[in-house]
Amino acid sequence: MEKSYLLMKESGQQEEGDLTFIGGFPRIPASEPLPMCELCGEKLTFFFQVSFPEKHSWEGRTMAVFSCTKCAHEDFLIPEMLQDTLKGIDIPQGFLESYQKNFRILLFEAENGELRNDYDQIIKFVRWRQSPAETPDEIHAKIGGSPDWLLDNETPATYNTKVPMIFLMQLPQDMKFETVENAPPQTVLNLEGKPASSRHSYYELFLANQIYFFGTKDMEPLVYILTQI
Repeated sequence: MEKSYLLMKESGQQEEGDLTFIGGFPRIPASEPLPMCELCGEKLTFFFQVSFPEKHSWEGRTMAVFSCTKCAHEDFLIPEMLQDTLKGIDIPQGFLESYQKNFRILLFEAENGELRNDYDQIIKFVRWRQSPAETPDEIHAKIGGSPDWLLDNETPATYNTKVPMIFLMQLPQDMKFETVENAPPQTVLNLEGKPASSRHSYYELFLANQIYFFGTKDMEPLVYILTQI
């Protein structure tokens, strides 16, 4: 089993050398277009990114996560999940590219990232420090180790029948992403199931469920996301 690291929040201003953090300006390759929502056509909101540590299967890679906060559709409140979500499933070829409708996962070598000042900051910057973890933790996000399931074990086995899937990281349930002053409210569904402005001064990612990230091993990196509540 790979070593596990808790992601501990630290205050401070964003710096060029920051690699693992919430909000602020994304640190992605200059050649990478800022991602757009396929449902509403608006720019996606940058939520967080992580640089995977030494001895992790994805050592040297960065994963940046964007999601739409401008629209809300009943069928796309969380990432599309396979009909069979039991432990040991095979993810069909092409699914990990096509399911990214109103969110986007950018993957790249950490050394190629640059602060993108062409992005309008919406979520407040918070630095994440990677701290070795010895036991499960229900409060903090974590990288590596094994997933802490709320319900049944849903660890996928393979992608396209032959590529092993590995656990990357998870976010805790009810995680709140604080926004900068004058940020537009997140669009959510009201009690009638219609899009409306959230009354909260923070954003939530995928309904604030507990979120698990799995990735392909020994091939072009792709990410499978699933949630539990």
